Amino acid sequence: MPELLLGLDVGTSSARAMVFTPAGVSLGAAQVGLVSSHPEPGRVEQDAAVVWEVVQQVQKRALAAAGCAPNDLASVGVATQRSSVVIWERASGHPVAPMVVWNDLRGDERAAQLQAEGFPVMNITAAAKLEGVLAALPDGRQRAHAGELAWGTLESYLVYRLTGGKRHITDRSCAWSTAYLDFFNPTQWNEALIAHQGLPLEFFPTLCDTTGFLGVTEAKTFGAAVPIGAVVADQQAGMFAHQALEQGRWKATFGTSGVLMVATGQHLDTSSGLVPMALAGWGDKTLLAAEGMVRSAGEMLPWAVSQGFAPSVEELCLQAGQTPDAGGVSVLPALHGLGTPHNNPTASVAVRGRSATTTAAHLARAVLEGVALRMAEIVHLAATHHPIGPTTALPVDGGLTRSDVFCQILADLLARPVTRRHQVEATAWGAARAGAQGVGVETSDSTDFCQRFNPTLTPTEARQRLHQWQAQTLNFSQKKDKS
Repeated sequence: MPELLLGLDVGTSSARAMVFTPAGVSLGAAQVGLVSSHPEPGRVEQDAAVVWEVVQQVQKRALAAAGCAPNDLASVGVATQRSSVVIWERASGHPVAPMVVWNDLRGDERAAQLQAEGFPVMNITAAAKLEGVLAALPDGRQRAHAGELAWGTLESYLVYRLTGGKRHITDRSCAWSTAYLDFFNPTQWNEALIAHQGLPLEFFPTLCDTTGFLGVTEAKTFGAAVPIGAVVADQQAGMFAHQALEQGRWKATFGTSGVLMVATGQHLDTSSGLVPMALAGWGDKTLLAAEGMVRSAGEMLPWAVSQGFAPSVEELCLQAGQTPDAGGVSVLPALHGLGTPHNNPTASVAVRGRSATTTAAHLARAVLEGVALRMAEIVHLAATHHPIGPTTALPVDGGLTRSDVFCQILADLLARPVTRRHQVEATAWGAARAGAQGVGVETSDSTDFCQRFNPTLTPTEARQRLHQWQAQTLNFSQKKDKS
């Protein structure tokens, strides 16, 4: 009986496929970068057809690297970036417009209008953008009402293609971030909002459980008929990887963005300043979470390289470890505005405190410290409003956490331990693990281990560093926004 697990992790900057044993041992992996275009300031798009081609490539390469075939797989778990917008033809499966990526800011004005009308829609959610994408298509609304077009976030589109057009679905963890889910009854869409926008309900994917027997891959496309055992948003997949579904468990992922997520059980957190989320759902039961986002985390490193701070990302991390501090330099990581708790879409990157004695090492460290200090703001909110002790370690994953220097900086500025799994790309393992749950395969972390980074700053010292950084960067940014 097949027991190997495939995890698909399709993020903003790359698509990754990994083959695992039920014990979490990676047997083979493949990754291909994804390119975003910026047709206008604030707009971020990708070609969903290209993403689909890349997903097929990495799936085949990962299986080849693992020395196995599609029929050796017990399940496929799919995890993707959230709150994208893909519209495609039902008959062909071909996208009819560029995919709008989550950090696209075209929804600013529409989100403000919907909020004024009583709908809790943020500017980066699909509900603030879908109408505009549809309106730009010739006869878009007519075709949607006629049933010719379908829409979904990226995982919905990929499952549609994986199943040969037989399944048009999404789960609650993905649907929540669109702002179209009924937040008070997350087993259904918010039909009032959908009707307000004049969209047909049939245009939307069917809501499914996060894990279960959700469909079967098309043998002609995938190479075998393999059960799809999970559809889950990328950040929530990380919670599966860390086995952090119970209330009070948490983790932080540092990829293109940085996201802290804490499980809240069935409690809807509407008062902490964090954003409530659906963590996962089955039948009438929905597990909830709260999260805070650093909109620019890992992407700050290539930005810094482009600014001449270092010749490469690898060198930037090495330089940052060559000095114990940033020499008075502070960086505000805000390539796409500021997320939690500021929620300021117009904020921009700020580099403050340069002087004649500033070195390349100071600049490199300031970039990493800026990301860590933005996360410190969010961690403080989570620890204040949720049952998280002052010495509770923060589990981390994501590409940026490959850097020992960054992990130590983070531990210092949080004044709490940071633990890093040996498999830092936790999203793929989380997708695979969730997929295993969906088909009844038990998983374990018997081969896993964590590296622990202990803080060298006291809580008082860390808070002082945070306040100094806030005064130097946030005050400047706010003045700049008002000017």
